[in-house]
Amino acid sequence: MSSANLGWLFYKGYYRNLTNDDYLFMLLSKDEKKRRENEAKTLDDKIDKNVFNVINQTVTLDDDEMLGNTHFKATTTYPGLILGSGNAHELPDVKGQAILGFSFDYTSGLPVIAGSSVKGVLRSAFKHPEYIQELLESDVDVEALETEIFDNGDIFFDAVVVASANANILGDDYITPHGDALKNPIPLRFIKVLPNVSFRFDFELRDGILIKEEKTILFAEILSDLGIGAKTNVGYGKFTSDLVSKAKLAIESQKKDELKKEQEREENERAENEAKSLASLDSNIEKIKVQIKGFSKKETKDIYDVLITYELDDTEKKELIALLKIQIGEKPKPKNKAPIKWAIKIYELLGE
Repeated sequence: MSSANLGWLFYKGYYRNLTNDDYLFMLLSKDEKKRRENEAKTLDDKIDKNVFNVINQTVTLDDDEMLGNTHFKATTTYPGLILGSGNAHELPDVKGQAILGFSFDYTSGLPVIAGSSVKGVLRSAFKHPEYIQELLESDVDVEALETEIFDNGDIFFDAVVVASANANILGDDYITPHGDALKNPIPLRFIKVLPNVSFRFDFELRDGILIKEEKTILFAEILSDLGIGAKTNVGYGKFTSDLVSKAKLAIESQKKDELKKEQEREENERAENEAKSLASLDSNIEKIKVQIKGFSKKETKDIYDVLITYELDDTEKKELIALLKIQIGEKPKPKNKAPIKWAIKIYELLGE
């Protein structure tokens, strides 16, 4: 979460120190404004200060738990990323203001790539079936795949900022349109996400023509080629060249996490079943037999860990000694080997 809400600063705090007189001044004719140059300069200075108040904020980022069932991260390159440029953010005749809107998450105030924008860019690539087939290296039915992905339940979440190599994540930039070829252009200022800022793209995908991992790699390849946001034709909205390889690593890491969770689930289920099975047995000896069944001479520590959880009487100890002599052998002579040391501890625990 940001230490300062950048969205609020850009859309609310940006105009906070303007007075009623400032707004009235904007409505004056150009001739009248010229007669009030000092006032105009004061207004421009206020706006310029507000731009820097937005872009010079240091933010704290958290890589929260992902949404959906698959994801990858993408890092911006030079010159940066422009989001939400169609949003209104301009006052009449104010020099130095940020003329384009921007897209911020309402809660955190951080830049956000809307899930609808992610979905739109990815779907635009399907207008070129041969391109999709080239990426997939197969003659897949692109039209059917498009319907499966975009119309039948796959979900595209907002992409959020999770890391930055910069102290700040926003900066300003300029476009210089030439209204008249014989006159100098008037620089127009706007806000952008700086290079080296990482976004996490989250998806909830279903297996079908492609499994979810294959879809994720396809999405990474499309975004790597097309970019996202405004002015991609002049370099904005592009990501580092390792986007696809990072996506593949993220998928492999996710698979390992899922496998680990499944193993933990199975282990917990096995432990629960074992506990129920043990609870149904009447004697300590029967319970111990179930728990140490299959343990070898090399697993004497595991046997010891089972035995110390029980309070055994002399009769039970004698019965166990007879059982263990068959399973792990007679009490060994002292030797500098761990299994032998634990075997000795077992027999000593049982009074032999």
